[in-house]
Amino acid sequence: MASMSVDSKAQVASIFEQLLSLRESVNALRDIEEGSATLRGQQTMDVDGAFDLVFEKLQDNIASMEEALATLAEATGDVPKF
Repeated sequence: MASMSVDSKAQVASIFEQLLSLRESVNALRDIEEGSATLRGQQTMDVDGAFDLVFEKLQDNIASMEEALATLAEATGDVPKF
């Protein structure tokens, strides 16, 4: 098992922080867009459903990146296995 250098560990921590920030930004955008949709009104269920799916997909993709990074960190000994 390879061991991560201090620089690698710091980079992994930085990426996790960036992913958290990205998740929060996506949530903020969703909140803004939901407010705008309410003001626009007259959205059909299909539009609302598509809107929800887009944000769900964004969150799923962020989760996939977090999982991949955690796998890398575990494989290199940076974090304990879950």
